[in-house]
Amino acid sequence: MAVETKTEFASGLSLGDVLLKLGYDSLNPMQERALPLLDEPRLVVSAATASGKTLLALLKIVKNHAETKSKALYIVPLRALAAEKHGEFSKSLAAFGINVGISTGDYDSSSDELAQYDVIIVTSEKLDSLLRHKSKWIAGVGLVVADEVHLLNDGRRGATLEIVLTKLKRTGAQLLCLSGTVPNGMEIANWLDAKLFQSVWRPTPLVLGVCDRKKIFFDKGFVKLANGEDRTIHDLVELAIAENAGKGQALVFASTRKNAEATALELAETTKKRLTPEEIADCAKLAERALRVLGTPTRQCKLLASCLKNGVSFHHAGIESKQRSLIEDGFKKKRCVKAIVCTTTLAMGIDYPASWVIVRDLKRFNGAFSELIPNLECQQMVGRAGRPRFDKQGVGVLVCRPSEKRTITEKYVLGPLENIYSKLASEPVLRSHVLALIAQEYCRSSAELKKFFGDSFYAFQYGDAAELYDKVERVVNELKEMDFVREKQATLLATPVGRRTAELYVDPLSAYSLLRFIDSAGTKKKSVFSYLMALNSTTEALPLMTATRKEEEALWNELYALSDDFDLQAAEFDAQALDKYKTSKVVDAWINEETEDAILDSFEIPPGVLHARMRNAEWLVYALQELAFMKNASTVQAAARVLARRIKHGVKEELLEICKLRGVGRVRGRRLYAAGVRTLEEFRARSKEEIKKIVASNGVGSTSAVEEETDSEEE
Repeated sequence: MAVETKTEFASGLSLGDVLLKLGYDSLNPMQERALPLLDEPRLVVSAATASGKTLLALLKIVKNHAETKSKALYIVPLRALAAEKHGEFSKSLAAFGINVGISTGDYDSSSDELAQYDVIIVTSEKLDSLLRHKSKWIAGVGLVVADEVHLLNDGRRGATLEIVLTKLKRTGAQLLCLSGTVPNGMEIANWLDAKLFQSVWRPTPLVLGVCDRKKIFFDKGFVKLANGEDRTIHDLVELAIAENAGKGQALVFASTRKNAEATALELAETTKKRLTPEEIADCAKLAERALRVLGTPTRQCKLLASCLKNGVSFHHAGIESKQRSLIEDGFKKKRCVKAIVCTTTLAMGIDYPASWVIVRDLKRFNGAFSELIPNLECQQMVGRAGRPRFDKQGVGVLVCRPSEKRTITEKYVLGPLENIYSKLASEPVLRSHVLALIAQEYCRSSAELKKFFGDSFYAFQYGDAAELYDKVERVVNELKEMDFVREKQATLLATPVGRRTAELYVDPLSAYSLLRFIDSAGTKKKSVFSYLMALNSTTEALPLMTATRKEEEALWNELYALSDDFDLQAAEFDAQALDKYKTSKVVDAWINEETEDAILDSFEIPPGVLHARMRNAEWLVYALQELAFMKNASTVQAAARVLARRIKHGVKEELLEICKLRGVGRVRGRRLYAAGVRTLEEFRARSKEEIKKIVASNGVGSTSAVEEETDSEEE
C-alpha cells in the first residue's frame, strides 16, 4: 500500500512520516488490514511467520509515546531475541526521540536504572522478577507488547508468560500480543479481553514439499535428487543456493547440537563450490575473526572458522553472542554464508530468512523415545523460508524415510496445527509463582489465590479449574511445611526467608535444599566442592551433565574419596548423584583455572553452554549467600561470597585481588600474578609499559590490560 503522507496516525504525526522514519515507504497487505486495529487497547495479532508483525509493534510503540508519553515494555522469550530487538529498535526509534533499554538478567533487582528508558525489552522471566520486586517505574508503563505469545504452549517458558499476562490484564496498560498462526487465537484473545486479527498472508508464497531422500514431492509434481540417499542434504542445499540466479541461501534444522555441527562440516564441500571470488574473501575474513572473537580459540571456534571459510555455519544454544554476530554478519549482511545448520533456537522469532528451509530431523528424543515434533513447531521452522527482497517464493522441505512419507505428509502438509494449551498446572511451576504472589501481597488468602488463578488462561481454557485449585492448595501446604508461608486468621503471609526466596527467583524447593545445607554446615568450614554439590542439587541446575556407564565406576570412586564432605549413604539412594558430581566437576575445573579448551574437550560441551552454566552457578551461589545472611550463618555467607567471585572470574582464590582491576580476568590475572603483580598496590606501582609487556606474554590476546572479556570490579 502506498501511504498517503497526510494520513494522520498519532498526535502531530502523519502515517507517511512515521513509516519513512522507521525505514519503510509502504505497508504490506497484512499490515494495511491490521493498521486500524492499532487503536484497540488490547489486540492479538495472529499472522504468518515473517509477515511483518514487528512493524505493527513499532507503530504501536510510536503511537503510544506520541499520545501518552508512557513507557512501553516489549516481552520476548529468549535473550538472543532481546539483543536482536534492542539493536533494531534502538536505531528505528531514535528518530522519534524514543530511547530503548534492555534487561534480561539479574533477577534480584528492581532495575531502577530502567526508569530512564521509554521502551524496555525484557524476557518474560525478567519481567516476572521486576513485578516481584515491585519496581516503581512499572507504574509508568502504558503499553506491553508480548512477542511470540503462542509460547504459552512451551513447557519451559509458557507458565511464566501466562502468570505475567494474567497480572498485566488486571492493569490499565494497553496490550499487543504477536503470534504465529494458531488455530485457537480467538480463545487467547477472549481470555485477554482483546480483539483478534488473523492473517495467513505471507510476503513470499510458501511451497511445502516432502523429501523421501530420493525425490521431493510437491503439490504439482516432484523433483528427483541427483546423488542418492547419502547425499540428500547436499542435494537440497545445492537446489536452495541455485535460487535467485545462484544467490539463494538455506537453513537446515537439526535435532541436536552435534548433528548441527557435523552436518555443517559435511556441507562445506557443497557450499564452497558456490562461492564467488568476492565471497571467498569475505568468508576468509569471517573465519579469521572466528578464531579471535573469544580470545584463545576453542575447539568450537576452530570448527566454526573451518565452516565459515567454506560458506557454511552451524548455530545452536552453545554459540556465544560474539560468534552469533559473526554468523549473522555472514548470512544476513554479506550473504557469503550460503547455509546455516541450526537447532530450534532459530525458530523462535529470530530474524534469519532463507530461500529454502530444510527440516532434516522431524523427530526429537523426549527422554524415553523419539517422537515427531508438533506441526506448530514445524511450521515455525518452514515459515523462515523466503527472503522478501530476494526470493519470489520460499521453499520448505521436510526430510524423512520413504516408509514415513505418507505419515509426514498427512501430519505436516495436510494436517491441522495444534491448539495452544496452558502449561500452568505443573506443581513445580506453581510452587514458585504461588510463593511470589503471597510474598508480593498480591494474594493474601486462599480465596484471593483462587480468584487470581481463576483469571488465568488455564481456568479460561478448561472452564472448571477445580483441579488447578487443588494443586494450588497442595502447594500452599508445602510452602507452609518449608516455613516459607504462614497463615494467621485466614491471612497468608510470607516469612522473611520465604519473601527473600521469591525475590531471588529460585524454586522454593531449591531454597529449602540450600537452607538445609546451611544448617548442616553450621560454623564448620566445608570444602568448596561440597558447596558445588549443594548448588547442583537445585532444580535450577537442571539439566545436569550425564554420567555415562563407562564413567560410573571412576566417578563413584572419586565420590567415595570425598566421604568426609558428603552423606554417601544418601548419595547411594540418589539416582542423580553421579550427574550432580560430574556437573560440579565442570565448575570446579573452571574455578581452578583449567583452560577453557581443556574443559570443553573433557566434558564435551560448547563454549556457550559452559558460560551459561557458570552464569547459572554464580546466580545460585549468590542465592546461597543471601539465604545464609537471612539465617545469620556468617561462615557460609563469607565462603559463598568468595566462591561467587571465583565463578565469575574462573580463578583460584589467590587471583581475586588482582581480578578487581578492570579488564583483568583469568588469563591476564594469572600472568600478572606470575610476574609478581598480586595486589592493586603492586599493579599501580608498575608502569603502563611493564603491564602491557606482562599481559601480552605468549602472544595471546590484546596488549591492553583493560580489554579482556571480563566484567570489572574496579576502575
